[in-house]
Parts: sequence; structure tokens; C-alpha cells
Amino acid sequence: MFKTILAPTDGSDHANKAVRIAGDLAGRYDADLILLHVLLRDHLDEGLKHYAEVEGLAEGRPLPEAIASIPAARFPVSMIPGNGGDTTKSMLSAVAELILHASEEAARANGAKKLCRLIEDGDPAQRILERAASEGADLIVMGSRGFSDLKGLIVGSVSHKVSHLAPCAVMSVR
Repeated sequence: MFKTILAPTDGSDHANKAVRIAGDLAGRYDADLILLHVLLRDHLDEGLKHYAEVEGLAEGRPLPEAIASIPAARFPVSMIPGNGGDTTKSMLSAVAELILHASEEAARANGAKKLCRLIEDGDPAQRILERAASEGADLIVMGSRGFSDLKGLIVGSVSHKVSHLAPCAVMSVR
């Protein structure tokens, strides 16, 4: 039934649950699973804070310092802030690698066998829709809410936009 499943993730609780479900579906249908992360430009502080807290690293330190203390084995050393990568883009890329690494482990633990990881930059809804079309996705499995704020509620959520404009079926996970 499903040949290609796209699972966009921002590392939020809903996205993490969606990745586990996508992994299960990919395993059951022997489908390709594409894990997609769109850089968290509008949510830099929330995204970094979340990962620093999850890793138990923040403890009152500045976020770049907390992220820099994450073990190098978790993502390429060149992306670690403080090692020649102090730019916003390198911090966002480091967080993206962390999110995708955790997502890949969760998807594989839930049955996914054929998997790839992608990082995009730009408007999240637009990038998800473009990738779904270019990859020929049969299904998008995504969290119903990510790192949102009041602006996100007023303008409309990424999952809402994707569900209305997607070229395929969309499963929204809470």
C-alpha cells in the first residue's frame, strides 16, 4: 500500500511519536522512509533549549555553550559551535543532525529498514510539500504540533498547511 513515507521532524514530542509510527508503517509495508528536518530558523531558541534540556546540558548556561558540550560523536565536529562553527547556520545544522540521528534510531527500533535522512532550509510547509512531490511520497506522517508559538497559531500551523496542500495522504499525530 505504501512505497514511500515522508516523516518530517522538528524534534518535538508530537514529531517524535510520528517518527515512531512512520517507522512501524515503513517496516510493515517494506516502504522507504524519508526523515526530513527543515532547519528551525524561526525557533532557534526553543529548539536549542529543548535539546539542551533533554541532554541535561543547559543548567543555566548559554544555549550555544550547552549545545557545544554535546559529545562530538553525536554529529560532525565541524558543526559543533565553538569549533569553527559559531554561526546560526552551523548551530541549526548541529541541532538538525541531532534530531535526525535520534529519529533514525527511533524509526529503526520500530521496524524501518530502508531509510534516508534529509535536511532542508526554508519555509517548513513548502519544503515538506516539495519533498513529498519530488520523492513521490504515498504518505506523510507528521506531528500535529511542533515548536509553535502564538505566531504559529495565528498564521496557521505547518501540519495544517501540509494536510491541505499535500499531493498524498497525510497522517497527523498527537
